[in-house]
Amino acid sequence: SKNNFLKKKYLGVTEYISKKTNSKDEVMLIYNKNLSVSPITTHIRLADVVRSLNKKIIIKKIETINHFYKKVLKKTPKIAVLGINPHNYSGYKKKSDENNIVLPAIKFLKNKKINVIGPISPDTSFMIYKKYKIDTIVGMYHDQVLTPFKSIFEFDAINITLGLPFIRISPDHGPNSEMMGKNRSNPESLISAVKFLEL
Repeated sequence: SKNNFLKKKYLGVTEYISKKTNSKDEVMLIYNKNLSVSPITTHIRLADVVRSLNKKIIIKKIETINHFYKKVLKKTPKIAVLGINPHNYSGYKKKSDENNIVLPAIKFLKNKKINVIGPISPDTSFMIYKKYKIDTIVGMYHDQVLTPFKSIFEFDAINITLGLPFIRISPDHGPNSEMMGKNRSNPESLISAVKFLEL
């Protein structure tokens, strides 16, 4: 339960496990075989997102995702990177978040032969992923990618934490304590998590 972790000053389970394992480069990957998503920043206020982003963080997390796909899933992924602002436009050319933060990271990754495209406009990204055969959409903050992803796939997904000394897998939802013991909860995500371990 996130509420229990919040009381202990942890923003979520991902941050708790990262702290306990002395990991600094953890990556939240919400995985479905047809599409995965990953937020660069996780459980922080929207007001804190831009100041928490930089080229180095974006590069490191996308490198971690790319490595996971190639080593574990035996696939070279196509990764779409979203901008930060609506339509990738912040209103100031010299202070453009996309030009100053996101685009330099994408250029660096392309030079390393990682298959990335972007920055993609966030509002159309989930409309085009099939057309461009995108494996993972990387967003700049939690709800930018989690909200549309869950609208499409609902419970057919799992939460994978990369960048730890081990691969951590869990259902992509909370404990839902209100329905505990009532035989009403959808078990699809839990079943998917167990099946993934069989890969």
